[in-house]
Amino acid sequence: MEKAELRPLVLEILRKGPQTHPNAIEHQLKAFAEGYQRHDALKLQEVIWELLVQGLLAPGKNSANLHLPFVHVTEYGARCLEEDALLLYDPDGYLHGLEKRLPAPPDATLLCYVREALSSFLSGRYLAAILALDVASERTVDLLVAAVAGARRDPRERTALRRTVKQAGRSLERRLDAVRPYLAPLPLPAPLKDVPRLDLPSLMTLGRLSRDEEGLPTERSVDRETAHAVLLTFPETCERVFALIEHLGSI
Repeated sequence: MEKAELRPLVLEILRKGPQTHPNAIEHQLKAFAEGYQRHDALKLQEVIWELLVQGLLAPGKNSANLHLPFVHVTEYGARCLEEDALLLYDPDGYLHGLEKRLPAPPDATLLCYVREALSSFLSGRYLAAILALDVASERTVDLLVAAVAGARRDPRERTALRRTVKQAGRSLERRLDAVRPYLAPLPLPAPLKDVPRLDLPSLMTLGRLSRDEEGLPTERSVDRETAHAVLLTFPETCERVFALIEHLGSI
C-alpha cells in the first residue's frame, strides 16, 4: 500500500483509539485493510512519525508508559478529530477533494500552490503555507478578472477593466475592488449572488495575513491555528468563486 492509502486508515484508527502503539495500529490495519502487507510496515512507521512531527501524536500512552514506542493523540490532535479537521493531514485526500469541487480540468497553477501550502503547513512553516495559498488566491482572482472581462460585450469596457486591474498593482484587495463594479450589474443566479459579498473578502483575508496595503510581502507571524483555519475554508471558497467564473463563461 502507498502512504496516501495508509494515512486516512491510520487517522481513523486513532479516532477510535487515541492511546496506542504502532504494533496495535498495524494489527488493526491487517484486520480491515485488505491491501496491507508485512512489507508495508516501514511506510506505516513513516506515517506515524509524520503525525508525531506534525503534533497530532506525542510519545507515551499513560503514566506507566511515557515513552516511545507508545503514542497518544495530543490535545491539538483531539481537537482536529472533534472538528473532523484531519483532512489537512491527508494531503492527497485534501487535493482530491479540492479537484472535485473545481471545474474540470482543474487549474494546474492553482493546484501547484495549494499543494505547496499543504506541504508547508505539515512541515510547521505556517507563514510559508499562507504565502503559497495567497498565490493560489491571486491565481483565482486572475481567472475571475479574465471571466468578467470576457462577459463584457463592449471591447472598450473589457479594456477599461484590464487597465483598472493593472493599475491596482499587486494588492489583492485593490484588484478585487477594481473588479466589483463590473460584477455588480451582471445577472447572477441566486446561489452566486453572495460570492462578491462573502467569498471575495475571504480571498482578501489571505492577502492581509502576509502583505502590506501595497500588496508587498511584509514581516508577519502566523500561528498553526490561523493557517489551519484558512486551509480548511479555502476549498469551499474556491468552489464558489470558480462556480461564478464558470457561469460568467456561459454568458
